[in-house]
Amino acid sequence: MQNAFADQLALIADEIIRQKVVDVCVEALQTGNDGHGWDNMDFPFTLVIPGVKVSYVEHVRIVTDLAFQSASLLRDRGIPINQDILVASAILHDIGKPIEMAQSSDGTVGKSKVGNRLRHPVTGAGLAMKHELPYEIVQNIYQHSWEGDQGPKRTVEGEIVHRCDFLHFGPLKISLESK
Repeated sequence: MQNAFADQLALIADEIIRQKVVDVCVEALQTGNDGHGWDNMDFPFTLVIPGVKVSYVEHVRIVTDLAFQSASLLRDRGIPINQDILVASAILHDIGKPIEMAQSSDGTVGKSKVGNRLRHPVTGAGLAMKHELPYEIVQNIYQHSWEGDQGPKRTVEGEIVHRCDFLHFGPLKISLESK
C-alpha cells in the first residue's frame, strides 16, 4: 500500500496523520471484498462507467495529484489550504470502495453485501473515524461525492478534493461513452 501511494504520502508532513492514512488503507484492503480482502488495488475505481480500465490506485493517484497541483495554484493566490488535510483527504476520498465492492469467483467486480446498503463515502468516513483522523478529513471523505451537496459546508480542502474527483470521473466517462 505504501508503495502504491509513496509519492502522495510523502506530501503529508505530519507523521501521525501519514501513518493513520496508511493504517486506514490497510484495513480497508484487508476487510473489503466481502471480508475476503483484496490482494492489490487493481480493481476498477468505479462500477458506473462500463468497461472502465482505470484502477482504484490510478484514480486515487490522479485525484491526489490534481488536488495538490490545484491547491498550489490557489495557495499562491491567497487561499489558505492545509496541505496535510488536503492530501490525506485526497488519498482517502474513495477508501470505502474496497468495502463497497467485491470480486466474484469469475473475476468480475460488483457491489459487495455492504455496498448494497452503504455507499463508499459512509464506510470510508467510518474507517477514518475509527482510526481517529482529524474530523476535517472524515468530513472530506464523507462529502467528496454528492452526499456533500447537503449538510454542512465543505471545507476548502474538501471542495478541492470533490472537484478533482469529478474532474477525473466526468471527462473519463464522457470520453468512454463517445467511443
